[in-house]
Amino acid sequence: MPQSSDQTRASSRPFGRRRKHKQKEELRRLILNAAGELFVEAGYNAFSMRELARRVGYAPATLYLYFRDKDDLLFSVVDDAFARFRAELAEAAAGAEDPWECLNRIGEAYVRFGLTQPACYQLMFMWRSDYLNQSMQGEHSPRLAAFQVLVDAVGRAQRLGAVKPGDAGAYSDLMWAAMHGVVALALKVPQFTAERTAELAANMKEALYLALRP
Repeated sequence: MPQSSDQTRASSRPFGRRRKHKQKEELRRLILNAAGELFVEAGYNAFSMRELARRVGYAPATLYLYFRDKDDLLFSVVDDAFARFRAELAEAAAGAEDPWECLNRIGEAYVRFGLTQPACYQLMFMWRSDYLNQSMQGEHSPRLAAFQVLVDAVGRAQRLGAVKPGDAGAYSDLMWAAMHGVVALALKVPQFTAERTAELAANMKEALYLALRP
């Protein structure tokens, strides 16, 4: 029996809600990406919601449907970046049975994220860290969760005898510093071409292996 018009409208509502939700998420992602680039270009003080609205092609009032103000937007950009960062590190670590292979994959994912997401990376680690630290409270912070992936991988390597005994957190900090150094040089120093950066990353991995093996 053919559906009535009321039945047709009712059946189309879930699809319409899903489509609307997807459109909202796509716009939110567009705003976050554009905001990250603009924060790096202009700095916090010169950042303009009006300029951001112009870049994404919407009225300024639309931005305030998603974010309360500039601070809320900045923290959302950074927390979203850390959530994606953590997911990429975790994906890299998954399935690697050899502990050093796992650490190598995490290192490669770290550097890859920094080089392919330069605006996000600079906001996360290189831009107004004194200001961004204000939002790092709470044990469920996505920023803390990202580094737990590395700490857990180092701890597992120690239990398997692949990394020497010691403070897993301190060893993780050492690896973090090395990976950050590679990304920072690649982003900020023009002489670090793709080839030179790749060679530096390879030497960094070898140095860490020699420093941390039993």
